[in-house]
Amino acid sequence: MNYQMHLFKGAPDDEAIKMIQYYENLALEYDPRGYCVCSSEGKDSRVLGHLYRRAGVKHFYLNNMTGIDPPELVRFQRKNFQEYRDAGYLAYSVKYLRSIWELMLKKKIPPLRTVRYCCAELKERRVQEQGNALLSFGVRKHESRARAQNRDELEIVAFGKKGRNIIMPYDNEENRRTFEVCYANKEKRLNPIVDWYDEYIWDYSRYWNLEQCSLYCEGFTRLGCIGCPMARKAGREREFARWPGYKEKYLRTFERMIEARKAEGRIIYDYARTAQDWFDWWLSDRPTTDKDEAQMVLELSEY
Repeated sequence: MNYQMHLFKGAPDDEAIKMIQYYENLALEYDPRGYCVCSSEGKDSRVLGHLYRRAGVKHFYLNNMTGIDPPELVRFQRKNFQEYRDAGYLAYSVKYLRSIWELMLKKKIPPLRTVRYCCAELKERRVQEQGNALLSFGVRKHESRARAQNRDELEIVAFGKKGRNIIMPYDNEENRRTFEVCYANKEKRLNPIVDWYDEYIWDYSRYWNLEQCSLYCEGFTRLGCIGCPMARKAGREREFARWPGYKEKYLRTFERMIEARKAEGRIIYDYARTAQDWFDWWLSDRPTTDKDEAQMVLELSEY
């Protein structure tokens, strides 16, 4: 597909830039630095940041370091953030308070699809550097069924970080007024590429000669945390084969979790007698309705 999105009015990038420019005054009311562009420097984040620079609006960049992102992506992010600084933009890389290994030992269970404490602690944690800024993300509906149902151009976290989002389409005047006036003290988010398909991302990158992380050339289609429970088994196995040191870290932490559970008299599951057994179960894509996983979710609720 050769999608020349610059040739006609109403193309995805044109609409995204109009949206970004429309809310700039509101963003400046919340923070004199402008928008906070939250970026991992994966393919979607790269396009998002480029749209902001093209829009000519005031903004700054924020990356929440996870400690388990692919090393190639980490190096790419550091290089790009330095380029942003050299160009006069503020760019913050914020380290986690607790590593994933510390979190697993504290919780004594691994992160699960149904309990992603890793996201809450490593990626979604509010940090001082973001201040009260209007946040912007490169999330897209077409990445998953959940995002299709729960994400939109405009979002307000109405009831705290654990509460539901109020989501609203951009092209509605009443929604715009609600976004600007109501929920004044709540977190607001702008997602300009939420309706983009993958081909839009790659066509845009090619047209603008926008460099992307080298891992995409190796066949990786998503660049997230290594071992993320939201990824399928085949993808996680490929990650652990590519970065075996991370597999060893997970196995060592699983062993320490077993020892900690024994010391506290907790359940030692049949499939988790050894670190390797537990790791294999964790990697197995067992349905989230499984009673053993439900038991672990119940245990986690004690914290």
